[in-house]
Amino acid sequence: MNIESPVWRQVRAAIVAQIAAGEFPPGTPLPAEKALAERFSCAIGTIRRATDGLVAEGVLTRQQGRGTFVAQHTTERSFRFFHLRQPDGTAELPRTEFLDFSRRAADTEQAAALNLAPSAMLLRARHLQHLAGRPAMLEKLWLPEALFPGLDGPRFASRPGTVYDLYQREFGISVTRIDEQLRAAIPSARNAERLGLRPGEPALFIRRIAFAVDGVPVELRLAWADTRGLAYFNSRA
Repeated sequence: MNIESPVWRQVRAAIVAQIAAGEFPPGTPLPAEKALAERFSCAIGTIRRATDGLVAEGVLTRQQGRGTFVAQHTTERSFRFFHLRQPDGTAELPRTEFLDFSRRAADTEQAAALNLAPSAMLLRARHLQHLAGRPAMLEKLWLPEALFPGLDGPRFASRPGTVYDLYQREFGISVTRIDEQLRAAIPSARNAERLGLRPGEPALFIRRIAFAVDGVPVELRLAWADTRGLAYFNSRA
């Protein structure tokens, strides 16, 4: 191992690389700590420090009496990345209304955000999230086509779970981190109409980049949220 980096960081990086390569698929257990310590020629305490960090980041989960597992994007974990709630913190799963799906070349901003070559081909999807029976958030998603071969509108719209569940289950891409920028903005007249806003009324604008377990950006998402009667909750330990 590289003596310039702490051993636990090297172990962490190796486990992440093996998860990204599919050696440990979502929902499967990692080998026991003793086996991992033998594999990496280190102490069990080093393994524990490496996996503790991955549990904190949501890459791994621990199940009492069963062991450490690669995290899945289950319904129970949906709120890790969906932050709109009632002002008292009450969370509910949104109803998703599919709008459209298309294929187009990346512009300069999109290519930079996704670390792609200029004019790389993207898949663009739009949907409207409903909460408490009314439109709450309009989202546009841009995905590198090369990472999602065969994905089309019907397949995207008919997914049984969340978008991130689709990425993980059908393409082996596990989103474990997001970077977001939030600000007030005036949506276009068409977007305002979809959200039930009057022209010129502000909305919460959210720019998100989602990263896979190996740190590769896999999604650029722009969203306009109507926070009248809702709040944006994002709590991290």
